[in-house]
Amino acid sequence: MKVHAILFLITMLLAGAGRTIAQSTLTLEAFLRQVEVNNPALRSADFEPEIAEAEVRAALGRFDPVLNMSYEYKDKDGSDKLNLFDGSLELPLDMLFGPKIKASYSRGIGSSINPESTTTAPGEGALGISMPILQGIFTDSRRNQLRKAMLRPDLAQAQYRLERNNLLRTAGMRYWDWSEARAAVDVADTMLALAERRLVFITRRAQAGESAVIDSVEIAQEVERRKGERFRALRIEEQLAVDVAVFLWNGNGTPQQTVGTRPLDLPPQADTTVQAIEAANLARATRPELRRAEVFQQTSRLDSSLAQEFMRPYIEVEAALLAYDVTSLSNTDYKLGLRVNQPLLFRQASAQQQTAGITVQRADLTRSLIERMVDADAINAVISIDRSRERLVASNEEVRLARFMVDAEQRKFLAGESTLLQLNLRERFLAEALLRQVSARADWARARLMLRWATGTI
Repeated sequence: MKVHAILFLITMLLAGAGRTIAQSTLTLEAFLRQVEVNNPALRSADFEPEIAEAEVRAALGRFDPVLNMSYEYKDKDGSDKLNLFDGSLELPLDMLFGPKIKASYSRGIGSSINPESTTTAPGEGALGISMPILQGIFTDSRRNQLRKAMLRPDLAQAQYRLERNNLLRTAGMRYWDWSEARAAVDVADTMLALAERRLVFITRRAQAGESAVIDSVEIAQEVERRKGERFRALRIEEQLAVDVAVFLWNGNGTPQQTVGTRPLDLPPQADTTVQAIEAANLARATRPELRRAEVFQQTSRLDSSLAQEFMRPYIEVEAALLAYDVTSLSNTDYKLGLRVNQPLLFRQASAQQQTAGITVQRADLTRSLIERMVDADAINAVISIDRSRERLVASNEEVRLARFMVDAEQRKFLAGESTLLQLNLRERFLAEALLRQVSARADWARARLMLRWATGTI
């Protein structure tokens, strides 16, 4: 009676497979889109285009018309001692020679005014143009800043795409880790259910005297071992679910959880083929790292061109039509001017030119290095696709053979030609094969994701 009581207690405690709660499936694409829309890292990167727009507007502001006005008046005994007004409007132009158009008006009357500032009572006006004739013909600091600012939106877009691609790659890899852990839990559940059903079967046989009591103890031990494996797999799956939730945010900036959801099942078959050359060409056309490197090259060349301009003397000429009486514009004169402002030894200019030349060479070397890295990423992704496909095929065959051996061992056990230990070992081999299959399927899924990242199509 004591033996039967023990068997009954074991049956009541261990019989019955684990139940799973119905959960909604969070697909990879839906997950990545949520990450892209609401993740704070990308929402912060969204400000880059606005900053680029502000820099362009600031550079354009250097070509805004500039208005200068001054007025000074002094009175003595009711008459003008000094009545002086000066006003000008200057407009720099973004074109060859960097000309500046200037319109001016001045009126100076009074008893104590400087003779050089004295004008007719209506005042005098002038309309002229000034431009450099040596340094600054092709570019100057004003035009160079505008050219660099015009590249800033492309740089901002490339930087945003770079941060986006890297974030989605990290999130996607974590997603498939989660899916792999979930599949491992399913394997543990399956193996535990097999052991629990066999426990019920053997316990009943032992109660009927058709099997030794020690067999029921052995299968109970196997059940506990598989329970432990299931708890270990479940812990990993729950931790990865938390890690995945780190990437998910609500639109109001609050964290989002993955409770009540499960990842997409791992792909069962390998269905993607791609050539290394095709992948490398696509990567060179789409990867934002290359576009960013190209912008840096263009920026460095602009600075180099500006440095070369400083190696020539700065000579500016000015010509203007002048009316000494603004009420008689038909009677005009002209004035000419020449200004020279240049250090004689050109040491600062030559240093700037040398530095700019080095910067150009560095940008070119960086571009070559990035191209090599992008090619390597694409080739490695293709290799990963090929090898993971081969591994998945091998693991599928291994599982098929392991199932065959378990079925054969089960038949021998029922016929009394095998032991429970041998059957348990066969099932353990099957569990190991299933876990290797899960790993192969996960590697295939991650390889596809890496190919999308490597080719800039994620």
